[in-house]
Amino acid sequence: MARQKKTLICPIGGGGVGGKWKFWIMYQLLNGPKRFGELQRLFPQVSRQMLTIQLRELEQIGILSRHVYLQVPPKVEYRLSEVGQRLEPILRQMVSWDKSYSGQGNQEVDWLISLGGRWTFWIWYRLFSGPKRFGELQELLPQISQHMLILKLRELEQMNVVQRRISGQKPFKVEYMLTKLGYSAESLFQQIYAWGQWTCDQLGLVYEGPVMDEAGGYVRQA
Repeated sequence: MARQKKTLICPIGGGGVGGKWKFWIMYQLLNGPKRFGELQRLFPQVSRQMLTIQLRELEQIGILSRHVYLQVPPKVEYRLSEVGQRLEPILRQMVSWDKSYSGQGNQEVDWLISLGGRWTFWIWYRLFSGPKRFGELQELLPQISQHMLILKLRELEQMNVVQRRISGQKPFKVEYMLTKLGYSAESLFQQIYAWGQWTCDQLGLVYEGPVMDEAGGYVRQA
């Protein structure tokens, strides 16, 4: 397979596969192929147009395939590709983590929707190595704007996976660190990262996360 041009790809977010409904579509397809009408019945709150868009995007990135039966009336089924089937352990672990997250009480942010964005995954991922000051996160994520980083950190705080630690000395120093709940997703994020590398290799994409490593070089795993 010919290598495609460089693609900034977050394994389950941003340029990759993310968002609440993509996740649940993939999860339902673990049980076998589904027709469009079956998926509509499983997700009655999703419009026909939105479901069509989500399925098309999953097909374009190679996570699922569409099989058209030559009959009248025509029958179309959606099923996970080999790449998509490799997601099964991650999808099931995400369901398990979702139960832990939901068990914390009323949450202001839907974490599946947040994880579908470009930056949530990478900010969270970088904090597994320890607390970071705002400036350090900016250095590790040079492509994110200051405004977007502020918004995403606030969102992660609302999710109760990140907290701020303020030193009592002057000048005050503010660090962002993962909570116990945030750290509980570490093995899940490691699996997502590894799956992203493998997926890009299978699809002919160059895996290049929009992050800097601790030594200042880009993280390149192609």
